[in-house]
Amino acid sequence: MSWLQAASQRLLRRSALHDAALLALPLLVYLLLAGYQLRLPGLHNDEAQEAGLQAWQLASGAPVDAFRNSGLGPRQFPLMVQDYIGAGFVYLAAPFAWLLGPGTLSVRVPALVVGGAILLATYGCLASIADNRTALVGVALLAVQPSFVFWTRQGVLVASLSILCAALVLWAASSWGRNGGWQRAALLGLTAGFGLYAKLLFVWVLFGMMLAGLLLNAPLLLQPARSFWPRRPHWQEAAGLLAGFAAGCAPLIIYNLLSGGTLLSLQSNTAVSYYGVDNSALVSNLATRFAQLRAVVGGRDHLSYLGGTLTNPLWDLALLLSAVLIGFQPERGPRAMLLVMLFGFIATVFTVSGLFPHHLALFTPIWISIVALGLGRLLWRHDALSVVAGLILVPLFLRDVQMDFGYHRLLTRSGGRAAHSDAIERLAATLTELNPPAVAAMDWGFSPQVRLLTADRIHPQEIFGYEWDSNAEFAQRLRPLLQATGTLFVFHVNDAVFDRRPAFEALAKSMGYGWSRVQLVRRRDGNPIYEILRVQPAN
Repeated sequence: MSWLQAASQRLLRRSALHDAALLALPLLVYLLLAGYQLRLPGLHNDEAQEAGLQAWQLASGAPVDAFRNSGLGPRQFPLMVQDYIGAGFVYLAAPFAWLLGPGTLSVRVPALVVGGAILLATYGCLASIADNRTALVGVALLAVQPSFVFWTRQGVLVASLSILCAALVLWAASSWGRNGGWQRAALLGLTAGFGLYAKLLFVWVLFGMMLAGLLLNAPLLLQPARSFWPRRPHWQEAAGLLAGFAAGCAPLIIYNLLSGGTLLSLQSNTAVSYYGVDNSALVSNLATRFAQLRAVVGGRDHLSYLGGTLTNPLWDLALLLSAVLIGFQPERGPRAMLLVMLFGFIATVFTVSGLFPHHLALFTPIWISIVALGLGRLLWRHDALSVVAGLILVPLFLRDVQMDFGYHRLLTRSGGRAAHSDAIERLAATLTELNPPAVAAMDWGFSPQVRLLTADRIHPQEIFGYEWDSNAEFAQRLRPLLQATGTLFVFHVNDAVFDRRPAFEALAKSMGYGWSRVQLVRRRDGNPIYEILRVQPAN
């Protein structure tokens, strides 16, 4: 090896170390912002139901509550946690449940790990499409963006594994499109399949990628060779892509062979969803989604459960200007990113659940990348345009940091609102102290957390039913618990999801029972949130 080659390798190593050191800074910033007071807000129903409880059962050797009783092996290793949500986070959280014990941190710490992985995958994707400096700008913006910071610390709620797959699948697509090879094709298929398994709404990203590919490559159909891609794929690449996709979504396929749950859910929610979304109302759904996207990008409204609402209006300007700038760029990569965002967002008008803002968390690495590929690339020009970009991006970054601190202050005072209140820990502690023979959960939103926080010593029975109105089946579930001595009944005082209080009182009176309050559990601001009742003969 010549001295010139040796010197070149030393420079490359120094450059790699320099890039790694720079990348470590936004990672550290993210971990500090997202990891501070990690137990707040309170443990949410979905965090416990869709990850924490089953992870603790796996770690402790207890029987596992497999969704629809569709699991693998004698212990029923879970395949899915909902008909459209995979059990990937359960297995990620299980080692943390074993190390940390049952509780909030057992699902929040692995969520931070996933958040850090999203930053790394976004960096890799941007570096592949543009360069390392652009990638660093994107990761710096993502590390402090309030929606990303506060949603990923509760990663189960936003199915953060699917967000990770969104960054990975775009990175894999860029790598395969540039270099080819069946291995890269298989990796692309694997990330696409696992993203679909992680949460079914990942199909929005795949839809966006498919239409972006069609639009960008359509002119090539007019060429004599009629190759649909700039480089004609080999049959080995096609086979690798399909094999990788099948492997990635294999648990989803197995689950449906056992239960048919996803297919049943799609069939029953295609026209009008369980939450009342009319999927034929395309215009109104798109308007709702657009308003939600602006709120998510600006870090406002949807985070009010932290204790208030803040906003960063500079994101609207940054995203709009970046989209315009990318439109004038000749490179395919940035234009593909913009088209994936556009078509994927349009696809969100169709849902099998509800039009919830947290669904748009899936696109967080994409719209951050658009800003990095648009305004972010201008920072290195050393001309008037770089000054303009700096005048937008620097205040945008600083405002996001200010909002992160502001949301933490609000969260400290509130402890979280509604279903996110940290009063859930006081409820679990109160029920543990009372140690009743049975507990009836009279509404959605607290039974799984109580089970996890008490290591399943207290197991509230969810008897309310998931019908919007009370019915005869609810009365059949309630009657034996009214007759059982010592049963405690837990209600929401305000913001009930399934209001069963009138039906409870009517049935109790008809059976000759009265009721008395055992305890009122309050939020940090003093307002009541849970009421614990006991029944006794009226006379």
